[in-house]
Amino acid sequence: MRARNTFLLPIAILLLALVAQAGVIVDASVSGTTGAYTYGYQIENQTAVGIFGFSLLVTGDIGTVQSPTGWVFGVGVPVPGETLVQWVDLDVPYDVPTFGTLSGFVIISDSGPGTAAFSTLDENFNELDGQTTGPVAPAITTTPEPAGWVLVGTALIAICTPRAVCHWVRR
Repeated sequence: MRARNTFLLPIAILLLALVAQAGVIVDASVSGTTGAYTYGYQIENQTAVGIFGFSLLVTGDIGTVQSPTGWVFGVGVPVPGETLVQWVDLDVPYDVPTFGTLSGFVIISDSGPGTAAFSTLDENFNELDGQTTGPVAPAITTTPEPAGWVLVGTALIAICTPRAVCHWVRR
């Protein structure tokens, strides 16, 4: 009997730890085609405190932004190449309820989907962060520059060849 209790204790501790790590999930739905994407977000609040702030940090272009009822948005550029889209509700009744969901957060963009960071702020001013899907700038492909010795060798050939030809023609 004692061995059985010893076996169940670690399982009970693990389950309690998982329950204590409740957080926020941001589900993204993406529709559209290349150059015209619509990103819709639903916040799943798995905490015992309402959420009044939601933000996304993306690298893609932002076109139109829509908010659920009772929420307003702002768009800013914290650093070059990144765009921060923030939503804040206007009053407690519009919060994402405890253990509830809220949808209606929409971004329309010409940039394709990729990984984006999100952040939420609850009524106790605790920040909960994670990742979801959002508009991402296309990868920039660069053409590698030629090695330095190849460049120098080509320049020497270009400089020496006309002199050699001219010298040979004069003879």
